[in-house]
Amino acid sequence: MPNLRMTLALAACLLAPPISAAHSARPGRAAAAVPAPPPGMGQIVFYRSLGTGKLLKCRVSEEGQVINRLPQGKYFVHPTTPGSHEYEIRSDLLRIEVKEGETRYARCMISGLGVPKLSLKDQEDFDRQVRALDLLPPWTGEKDSDD
Repeated sequence: MPNLRMTLALAACLLAPPISAAHSARPGRAAAAVPAPPPGMGQIVFYRSLGTGKLLKCRVSEEGQVINRLPQGKYFVHPTTPGSHEYEIRSDLLRIEVKEGETRYARCMISGLGVPKLSLKDQEDFDRQVRALDLLPPWTGEKDSDD
């Protein structure tokens, strides 16, 4: 009998998912599929993972106009015309070239000094982060609890 118990306990350990895999994503969440951009347009997915700087803002602007705010654990998809665009968070500026039908990715990170910075990333980085992110609705210009 003791051997049977030991065998069952060992089998349970071998079949259980590793702890790191079990806690790496929110349970039951699949990776988000970013739709293709509208015809004749490109798009940029802006995202911000969970981490430091919860109270710091990542408000994304283009030509002085806020396009959306980016609290921790959120992302949004910004359709745009093909060409060169400059996006700003506070004094940090990121220039992105967007082609028709293309999706680019930009991540807001907070430095150790508390300064928000936009960085151009790839789809792989977004795919690694997205299970822990929620989609933001389009910006209406109104303040809310995340702003």
